[in-house]
Amino acid sequence: MKWTTANIKHANYTEKHELYVGTHTGSFKYLVPASEKSPHGQSNLSDLGALGKDSRVTSLAFGNEAQTDILLGRAKTEVELHSFSDGRRSKKTVFFNAAPIVGLARYDDKLIAGIGNGQIQSLELQAENKSEPVVIATGNQMDHLRQCAQVRSIVATGGKERQNNLKVYDMSSDGKQIFSSKNLPNDYLQLEVPVWDCDIGFVDGPSVLATCSRTGYVRLYDTRKQRRPIASFASDEHGMSFTALVAQGNFIYTGTSMGALKAFDTRRMKTHVHTYKGFTGGISDLHLDTTGRYLSSASLDRYVRIHDAESTVLLYQCYVKSKATKIIIRQLESERKIIEQPESDAELEVVSNVRQMKSVSATPVDNEYEDMFDQMPTINDSDDDSEGTEVTATKQSKDKLKRKSAITSLKSKKRKGVQN
Repeated sequence: MKWTTANIKHANYTEKHELYVGTHTGSFKYLVPASEKSPHGQSNLSDLGALGKDSRVTSLAFGNEAQTDILLGRAKTEVELHSFSDGRRSKKTVFFNAAPIVGLARYDDKLIAGIGNGQIQSLELQAENKSEPVVIATGNQMDHLRQCAQVRSIVATGGKERQNNLKVYDMSSDGKQIFSSKNLPNDYLQLEVPVWDCDIGFVDGPSVLATCSRTGYVRLYDTRKQRRPIASFASDEHGMSFTALVAQGNFIYTGTSMGALKAFDTRRMKTHVHTYKGFTGGISDLHLDTTGRYLSSASLDRYVRIHDAESTVLLYQCYVKSKATKIIIRQLESERKIIEQPESDAELEVVSNVRQMKSVSATPVDNEYEDMFDQMPTINDSDDDSEGTEVTATKQSKDKLKRKSAITSLKSKKRKGVQN
């Protein structure tokens, strides 16, 4: 699709999605691309009158596996917990000791925040008395904190300079550090390779991670093998400055400050395999839906977009009036209930809808028995009819011969009597 600034929705985009977007001005927007009447309509979930210069949304993440809780962090010390369940919304505010909040996670009724000064702070949500958060020092600067979706006790951090490189912590063991990456060897001038892990992504588990950098590299780590990256891509020639990353399966999706969205295959990191078009500003955040097929993006050109991750087609684009900094995508609540329906209930519903086929569906099928009948030759009715017609034709011809022979014999007798 050609570049356009209009609000668009592809005719083939029929998925029931909803978007939550955080902006540079601090507004928290809600969009429903699945709506038939107003797919580009927006509603603000935050009080616009209370927003200030330090209200910029710097972190946005789901707080549980069911994706009913949303954690929102700003460039100040407060964190908002939004709960969406049964069509109702509730909000709770929690305060930390430092700012800005660059990453949020929730584990075992604890709220975990990554702070820009290099600290990980953990705070009890259900504490009766106001308590001080537990602080874990990771370095002197942090760009992002990411929680593993498969093992929610694992979090990873990354930042600028070698002392703030990729680190992995286990929050179930009081924040024990279980992995620390190691930089590449020095270059041919024996100079240290610059390190700046500005975004992190877990690749379908706690052991494999991917990082991207504003200095122009994408690296893949396996904590079970070695501290140095097992695969990497460097864009010295193109000068790419990667700002956002999300990973799932064999693919890593990265966005740059120049508005380029690339996809890399973890099995071959020498070059990108897909390019997604339609951007006119730097990409600030990326997020995949649960299926991994739909890739949502937030851009500084004030647009949010949804691409098909496989075909790279632009499916949805909406102008949100402010610079979008964070975005998350999820299924509509009604659709999630249908997907989470137990298999037993689904089977009962199918059986009740087709009661007349109960006996047929309940009968076991013997494949060998069916194959034997399939291999047997078939007898057509047309052959039987042709054989029957042939038999009747032969009978009629025999009768005619008998009549002719009887007539000839009578004529011969009459001739003999006249002669005598």
